[in-house]
Amino acid sequence: MEGIASATASWNGGYVRASLPPRGVIVRTDRGQTLGEPNNPEQQRRILKTTLDLLAQDAPVDIVVLDERD
Repeated sequence: MEGIASATASWNGGYVRASLPPRGVIVRTDRGQTLGEPNNPEQQRRILKTTLDLLAQDAPVDIVVLDERD
């Protein structure tokens, strides 16, 4: 397939599943903290790395669910 690889990350799993992205990450965090909590760089890197790693895979791929709640 040609084009630009894309990945979607969201805390709202319903929207991710409904939009059927080629690559998607559902991040179980508080609303609005899709890429992690403020002042939590380890969590932010983990979420971003998981999302970006999907770009190396041929689409479509299964949606990844990250549970980042305490």
